[in-house]
Amino acid sequence: MVDIDTHRIIDLLASRESADVAEWLKSYPNLEVVSRDGSVSYKSAIEQAGSHLQQVSDRFHLVKGLTDAAKKFLSRLLATNFILPTEASHYDGKPTGDYWDKPVKEDAPAAEHNANVKKKMKTVEQVREFGKQGLNKSEIARIVGINRVTVAKYLKDDFNPSSAYYNTTIPSKIKPYSQEIKNMLSEGKTFKQISAVIRERGYDGADGTIRMFATRERRLMKEAAEQGGSGEKIERKWLISLLYHPVDEVRSLSQDQLDRIIEEYPIIGRVYDAVTGFKGALFGKKEAELDKWAKETEALEIDELESFINGIKRDITAVKNAIRLDYNNGLAEGSVNKLKVVKRIMYGRNSFELLQKQDNNKRKNEPVSSHLLLVSVFSFKPHICLHSSVLNKPIWQSWLCGR
Repeated sequence: MVDIDTHRIIDLLASRESADVAEWLKSYPNLEVVSRDGSVSYKSAIEQAGSHLQQVSDRFHLVKGLTDAAKKFLSRLLATNFILPTEASHYDGKPTGDYWDKPVKEDAPAAEHNANVKKKMKTVEQVREFGKQGLNKSEIARIVGINRVTVAKYLKDDFNPSSAYYNTTIPSKIKPYSQEIKNMLSEGKTFKQISAVIRERGYDGADGTIRMFATRERRLMKEAAEQGGSGEKIERKWLISLLYHPVDEVRSLSQDQLDRIIEEYPIIGRVYDAVTGFKGALFGKKEAELDKWAKETEALEIDELESFINGIKRDITAVKNAIRLDYNNGLAEGSVNKLKVVKRIMYGRNSFELLQKQDNNKRKNEPVSSHLLLVSVFSFKPHICLHSSVLNKPIWQSWLCGR
């Protein structure tokens, strides 16, 4: 816990559980503003401590959440390395000659078709005659030389052999939608989104057929990107760097290359615009633009970004306070780094209680202002390590939970 006004550490807590943090907050009734990261437990603790407390979501963590979501999407959309054609052109599929693209054979002439129908009808009449004689399906199948399923089909009154295909290839139900699916894949649409769109267009086949087709096309797109044609080799990490830096600071990529990439993949440009728009609203004190930004970004139908927006909506008051107010967690993060250095220098020879006591001696009799930074001092990635379990370990064990 860090005082925003005095920049002093107020206290170290051995737990980040909501109940424990809320109990501590209640001991300082003069608190008015609490700055925190996106932790659900902290949000709950502050709400338990008092409805009068203003919560401020840390801007750094908000931007990191968005850029992480955009990075995840770009990693899903693009191969690690891909070829940028000299002239941009949308992926239009790769001919493979498999059953998706087989040409449907022309219908057999009417005379041949009628002959096939008559031949089939003789077998049907034979099966039905045996049925009238009381033979079961297994016996009929053995006599006629067909399987029991076919016998059952022929025994039905509504069976009509004239509607069957003879010497023709039945077209796949998904074929009329194949180009539309390819276009949606190049835009980064998910299987769920593709399925919803083509079902609205009239597709009534199985979901497995859509998934098989989409999986095959994704593979072909990556093969075309990695092997196909002449052009420039582009690394995905260069495009990910643009989430954090302007193009003139990414030495491996030029503005001309970026323009051609966006022409090839328009969805990438829209993702960059979404990240830039959010930063503009957050740091430009444009609270009114946040709802508009969320609506426009949701329209992109990108799962990763939608997940981030849902988190924003659940914490909308704290996010809007981050736009209106100047508070952030920078002071607390600096204090965290300093305490980590102390912990590691001590090489496991001190306890949490000792570290807390030393800090208490420094701030004895100091008043606490009404503004607080709330942060978990020893929350490491990828694991959360509580003080009481970390500080008693040797330094090499602490590093397992450290950065």
